[in-house]
Amino acid sequence: MSTTLEQVEKTAQLSKNNQLSLMIFQVQFAKEDYQPPYYGMNVFKVREVLEGRGYPISPMPDTNQLIEGMIELRGVYLPVIDLPQWMGFPMSEEEREKSIIIVSDFSHNFVGLRVSHIYGVEEKDWSEIHPASNYNVNVNTNQIINHTYLENSETLCFILDIEKLLIEAMPSMAEKIFTSAREIDASQNQFSTDITERTILFAEDSKSIQQYMGMVFDQLGLAYKSFNNGRLLLDYVNSMADLNEISMVFTDLEMPVASGHTVIRELRENPKTRHLPIIVHTSMTSDNNSREVIELGANYFIGKVDTNMIVDTINSVQKEFYSE
Repeated sequence: MSTTLEQVEKTAQLSKNNQLSLMIFQVQFAKEDYQPPYYGMNVFKVREVLEGRGYPISPMPDTNQLIEGMIELRGVYLPVIDLPQWMGFPMSEEEREKSIIIVSDFSHNFVGLRVSHIYGVEEKDWSEIHPASNYNVNVNTNQIINHTYLENSETLCFILDIEKLLIEAMPSMAEKIFTSAREIDASQNQFSTDITERTILFAEDSKSIQQYMGMVFDQLGLAYKSFNNGRLLLDYVNSMADLNEISMVFTDLEMPVASGHTVIRELRENPKTRHLPIIVHTSMTSDNNSREVIELGANYFIGKVDTNMIVDTINSVQKEFYSE
């Protein structure tokens, strides 16, 4: 089996067991009297790790200051985001020369993330990933979505809100996304009372994506309730006396405490919730990931911030689950 296939199979197995692999990195260089904070991102989103000095930056006119420019990687041009700048730790030219570029895939948007140092990869259970809180270290908590600890230590490792980063670094893309939500024409979507008089539940730990999805549902005139992680959604469902109040469930995959895989599995294993339509809404959009969650029991799989797909999927749910 090739290395790529081995990684895909390993990632799929981890996901099914409510686990993930984190690539851990720093955005500052260590100094004699200072050890910079550690950050992590799902290895599944990492496509390559490059030495920064080997990839000169070509300027891009009229871009946000967080975009350094473009690099060419085997004939493909990718924007590079200045992650240290976003975090409030701008690099010197000397540090930039020593830096690393992590090539990442977010809903088929390939970008390079500038970092200072790769610490390594660690496997975690999603129960070890905790919602963000206040920390007694020099970090910008507005950019942190979750946290965990380095293996066999009490050293914090922060999980960044990458969706927030992309929205801030690429405002034209963000404007397009939110405009697509604002411009939904509710008159073009006629929903039955099975949809309009019930509530959509969705689990999503990114505040930016929560805001976007709320706009979509508001424009459609549909009731909804959001949860910051999968366990909160599951606890809410388990506390309900009448499950007929729910029309459908949207869930992200990457969430603290309980991942989207756990949401799917527990809803399908419970006879009372086995019938609920489940839509996975994720930036982890590989074909392998799609097959995996459908096999696990999800009904639909859509990439993040695709307004037309969200609307089309709600219409599909009505047709397949609520038509007479």
